[in-house]
Amino acid sequence: MITVAYSLVAHQLTGLSSETCDHCLVAIRTELIRVPGVVGVEVTPATSRVSILTDGPVDERSVRAAIEAAGCVVVE
Repeated sequence: MITVAYSLVAHQLTGLSSETCDHCLVAIRTELIRVPGVVGVEVTPATSRVSILTDGPVDERSVRAAIEAAGCVVVE
């Protein structure tokens, strides 16, 4: 028997809005999907939110670094 547990985490971002271009949205997804343990990313520009699906523990610093590399910042 195989058991897979998934976790969904959402972050509110600055630097993301409904005017954000497609190139920037792809950059956010690309940076986040490279983080070990991240298996899915959904970016919702209208609400300045990104949802991250993981298949295990994920280093929060790596997630924040990926978001910053894409030109956004996580709102505390």
